[in-house]
Amino acid sequence: MQVKQLEGRLLNYWVAKSAGLTMRKDDEQLAKWHDPSGHSWHPESYNPSVDWTHAGSVISEEWFAIERQLAEWFGWQWSYIPAIADRPLIWFLRAYVATQFGEELEDLEE
Repeated sequence: MQVKQLEGRLLNYWVAKSAGLTMRKDDEQLAKWHDPSGHSWHPESYNPSVDWTHAGSVISEEWFAIERQLAEWFGWQWSYIPAIADRPLIWFLRAYVATQFGEELEDLEE
């Protein structure tokens, strides 16, 4: 799977994996709300692909790598590309995952 195609739950999964978070499907508390300062995540409550509060720390800590990846994909004028301007959070997270795992990911069995 191409990183540039990640969206929704699949993007959330790869962001969590990139950040080194531990999946905790058995934790009821984590299923209700995500603690951005924690080290665990739950598929029901961790939504960095749509929630800036979940993605903010990753983006701020990895910004220079993210920006380099976007520039590699689109050139240094990447911020003027309408697709990125319309959905910056998703593109920032895709770039983050690419910095951790490359542009091609293994397919996951659901």
